[in-house]
Amino acid sequence: MTKHEAGSDLRRTIEILGEARLAEQIEGQIERRASGRIRDLHVVCSDDKIILTGRSRTYHAKQLAQQVVLDLTDGQTAPALANQIVVGC
Repeated sequence: MTKHEAGSDLRRTIEILGEARLAEQIEGQIERRASGRIRDLHVVCSDDKIILTGRSRTYHAKQLAQQVVLDLTDGQTAPALANQIVVGC
């Protein structure tokens, strides 16, 4: 799959769910899977990208958050996912 095709798939997912609904769903799943290990979590969805922000003490929790996004979008976000969760705070 090319970067362009992946971006198109993400746009279709966002069209179906809506930006706010997808962000809400991602945040909820991250909270459940990471069991509160990510503080100040915020998810922003737009036409071509998903941005994760927050703070975590471990890289494992950061990776769990990223995996939630990949699971919920069937891996369609790989070139358009920005995991900006800060580790070590």
